[in-house]
Amino acid sequence: MSLLFIHLFIFLRLIHAEITPPNYDFTLKTLESFMPGKNIDEIKKLNPKFDIFADNGDQKILRFKLLRANYFLDVYTQVKKDTVTDLFVRLPQHFLHDLFLRDLQKKWNKQDKYVRHDRSAVYVWLNRDNNTIIYHGSCSITCFPMFIEIVSAEKSVIPMYVKLNEALPRW
Repeated sequence: MSLLFIHLFIFLRLIHAEITPPNYDFTLKTLESFMPGKNIDEIKKLNPKFDIFADNGDQKILRFKLLRANYFLDVYTQVKKDTVTDLFVRLPQHFLHDLFLRDLQKKWNKQDKYVRHDRSAVYVWLNRDNNTIIYHGSCSITCFPMFIEIVSAEKSVIPMYVKLNEALPRW
């Protein structure tokens, strides 16, 4: 029996396996081209797969589809006069909350506001690079991210999360 354990130990030492979360090939750099303040024409050149989600004249919401390893990532950008004012991304639930929150905290330091209710939490970073970052995570068996929204400090535009919540039916 001990001979079996020795062989197993030697085999495991030889393979040097690294365990990574499944399909977690996402980094915040993926969203950098969609950040508030960017020109929408440049974004359209880099990401030709998009459709118009809402059109109110000079203010539009565009949905871009980004193909990742085994999933599509929908990135919603609100545009006013050809400039992105905010972006909203619904994140896949197989992402791990701890890894995603760690990435956010590496980029923007510790959050300014934190609200927890039941098994959900909202993290808010105020005035980071002239933007407000809102991240929502939730838990069931494991914890996972729900969405991230990055909103420009410009107050003349209603943030997308307000508009998307207005679209939900009232019970």
